[in-house]
Amino acid sequence: MADEAVEPLARQALDLAKNTLLVNLRFMNAAFARLRPLPAPGTALACDGTFLRYDPLTLARAYATDAASVARAYLHVVLHNVFLHLYPSERVDELRWDAACDLVAEHVIAELDLTVTRTARDGAQRPALALLDAALPLVTAETVYRYLREEMPDDAEVARLREPFYVDDHAPWHRMAAIAAEQARTGESARRPEEPHAQAPAPAVGPGNDGTDIDLPPEADGAQRSHASKRGMAPDDIAQKQAPQNAAPTAGKRFADTVNLDRSREQWKNAALETGIQLDSYVQLWGTKGANLAMNLKAVTREKQDYRAFLRKFARIGEHIRVNDDEFDYVYYCYGLARYGNLPLIEPLEYAEEKRVRDFVIAIDTSASTKDGLVRRFIEKTYAVLADETSFFADMNVLIVQCDAAVTHVARIANLGDLDDYMENVEIVGLGGTDFRPVFAFVDDALDRGDLRNLGGLVYFTDGFGTYPARKPDYDTAFVFVDDASAAAAAVPTWAMKIALGETITLED
Repeated sequence: MADEAVEPLARQALDLAKNTLLVNLRFMNAAFARLRPLPAPGTALACDGTFLRYDPLTLARAYATDAASVARAYLHVVLHNVFLHLYPSERVDELRWDAACDLVAEHVIAELDLTVTRTARDGAQRPALALLDAALPLVTAETVYRYLREEMPDDAEVARLREPFYVDDHAPWHRMAAIAAEQARTGESARRPEEPHAQAPAPAVGPGNDGTDIDLPPEADGAQRSHASKRGMAPDDIAQKQAPQNAAPTAGKRFADTVNLDRSREQWKNAALETGIQLDSYVQLWGTKGANLAMNLKAVTREKQDYRAFLRKFARIGEHIRVNDDEFDYVYYCYGLARYGNLPLIEPLEYAEEKRVRDFVIAIDTSASTKDGLVRRFIEKTYAVLADETSFFADMNVLIVQCDAAVTHVARIANLGDLDDYMENVEIVGLGGTDFRPVFAFVDDALDRGDLRNLGGLVYFTDGFGTYPARKPDYDTAFVFVDDASAAAAAVPTWAMKIALGETITLED
């Protein structure tokens, strides 16, 4: 079949697949409208956030064989976009990230269970999807990625797991991430290729048609000539620019462009937000079938909590040794120099009052239900915040408490040197049951002894499964969870703050 004949058929098949999906998923109209088809013969199905690249011949044959497979593939790609799967870190494990994204997209499609997306691959996917549902309370790309890294170290096993879920090529995602990271390091910015022109006008030829040999009207003879107009060129010296014979290569170069990558991510995040709002309007119609889709959309659109900013909630006013430029009066300073030559009348203050964290308790749940790897990554994340001089006073009093059903280890951090020693020799102790009450009793005793004179608060990193205190303590308390699923399942008391830090702890930043 000639390329000229198959390309319109493939485009028509793509439009039909999209329309059949819209009949059932009207709340995804904003997401479907964002992708622009880009026919590219001989290439695999792929998306870069703007263009949907496809091979016309392959797509047309797939639609003729099984129209549901095209609709399912289109929905699969759109879900990648609204879940922001296209924007991984450059240091991410590509094999496991690609597998996690494919599993999550197909998990949502299987949960929606639309007639127009049912294909023969449903049966091959069921065992893996059942495994995810049993192992994870919330199936997102981040939670599945973490599961694959911890439970499946064998690459061949991960590849076999992904095989029934494979739909599109993810190589452009990682290529864009690598180029964007390199540009950020070097300070360079990519240049966007020129817009493709599908139909370029023919070059103008012949006297009078190119505008160089047209006779001037009589009234133009008396016009005053500018300096630039006196530097004329002979008509024979003017060359016309020739239009390209084929603009298709130019269009191909636009694929996987890294310019405006942040803008593309923000636009898809807005599309996800609109999709989630529209989905809420259809909740009576969908019931639980759209539950995982809704949870993924909330995970995408939820504002990520910066751990440093969160700890500032527990800050207290105190003096910090530094030159206080904010309270420096230049009027008296300059007057003294002008009046006495080299004698300023006022010097800047050498201290400033700032809200920082000094006395603080960080409790870490080391029960069996909390993975050892998660605990260590949380400690590393906490170390990065504690080591930042803008968050804590140089002379601090921080207790890092490990606990399960009882307090198993306490480390007192008085300065950055103690913090470095703790990180070099940290050992996870516990891995038993979970009871939050012993930590609160320990902090109450420390307050009574005077060990914590200006306590900012208590942050408790946990999975949420344990016995909470019956009464509110006299200090601020926050329970920190690694993801939304754990936070949603935990019965945190109303007097405590509850926060899900997301996968910023478990994935490479």
